[in-house]
Formats: sequence, structure tokens, C-alpha cells
Amino acid sequence: MLKLIRFFSRDENYDIGNTPVPMKKLIPEWYRKAESFWKSSDGMEGEGLKKCMPYMDTLVSGYAMLTQFDIFVKENPDGTLNISWNAPEQLSGFIDERPAELGATMPRPAGHHDNHLVWSGVWGFKTPRGYSALITHPLNRFDLPFTTTSGIIDSDEWYAPGNIPFFIKKGFTGVIPAGTPFAQVIPIKRKSWKMVTNDRGLQYADNYQGWLARQTETSYKKLMWHRKEFN
Repeated sequence: MLKLIRFFSRDENYDIGNTPVPMKKLIPEWYRKAESFWKSSDGMEGEGLKKCMPYMDTLVSGYAMLTQFDIFVKENPDGTLNISWNAPEQLSGFIDERPAELGATMPRPAGHHDNHLVWSGVWGFKTPRGYSALITHPLNRFDLPFTTTSGIIDSDEWYAPGNIPFFIKKGFTGVIPAGTPFAQVIPIKRKSWKMVTNDRGLQYADNYQGWLARQTETSYKKLMWHRKEFN
């Protein structure tokens, strides 16, 4: 059954040039150029990155929030940051910095500045009843010069735009172009779960299932994978 996730902008004067889009519209060029099969110099060969369906699913699931303007980042000689962007006056606070005391105990991603920055809320979204949303850094997008933190919001009940923290990588000086995905939004259905460990039945079945997935004619993609639809 088709589900709707509805995005909206709180600012009536906002120029909706870079609206949220399905992640599948933002496949990075490095993935497009990735190998389907590989062969090493010593004769070993196998299926490549493009044949890994779990990896591909991370790039096409959910929706992307995009930077609205070119963002200019400069790392000063003393290690401090200068960040600016071209924006109309009503959106001059698109990026903000929180006080150092807020979230001071939160570990920073390795290799990033300590500055506790936030993408200020421009877009809100509402999911169907019973669905929350995982908001996270675009999955497997380690090529981006920043890292966005993760959160889960019950977006069927609370759907106002909110601030999303992020950190800038050390050593980066340059432009984050308008249209860059800065957060990935993945709807998730709320359920109650209980963990079972050391399931012997699954342990035995795993041996056979693993053998099946390694066969060309009965691969994971053919037998077990389900296409994800986010439009």
C-alpha cells in the first residue's frame, strides 16, 4: 500500500528551489563509475560494488534534504572556521552554531572540528500514523566534507522543521554546492521488538542460505532482495 510523506516549508516567502527529493535522484558519480565485476592481477575475480544490493539500497532509500545555497568554508591558519553563504535575508540563519556547552560531552566524529553547527530547519515533514523517521547523514556518503548527526523523530505526531547538528571535516576549505544532500530521511514503522540470541534453527539455515546467495543463478538479488520504492 502506497504511503505518503509530506514535506512543507514554514516560510511562505521561501523560494523552493531545492526541495527535498528521493535519494535515488542523487546517485553519486563515484558509484556510477564503480565496478560490476573485478579481477585482480593474480587472477582472482568476483562481483563488484554495483552487485552489492544492500550497499545500493543505502543510496536509494528515503529522501534527501538539500543545501539551498553555495556554502563557503574556510579553515583559518589557527584552525578556526569561517562559514558564509549566499541567501536572502529571511534565510540568513540557514547555518547556526550552538554554544560549546550544549552537547559538550557528545563525541565529535574523528577528524572533524569541534564546532557544534546546525542546519537550521527549513523543511518539515509528516509521515503516516505509526511511522517515525530516521534522520541521518546521507548513508555511505563519506565523500562529503561534513558529517550530519542522526536522530529519530515521531514525525506522525511532530512534524515541524527542526535543527539538525553537523560537523565540518578538518582540512576542508572550499564550497559545498547548492543541492548537496546534507540529511537523509527514512520512514520507519514503529513496532515492539524482542531479541532472541543463539537461534540454532537460523544457524543451520544460514549455511544453506549463504551457499544459495553465492551462486550466480540463485543470487541474493534474485531470491531475497526486494525493490525499495521511494518516489
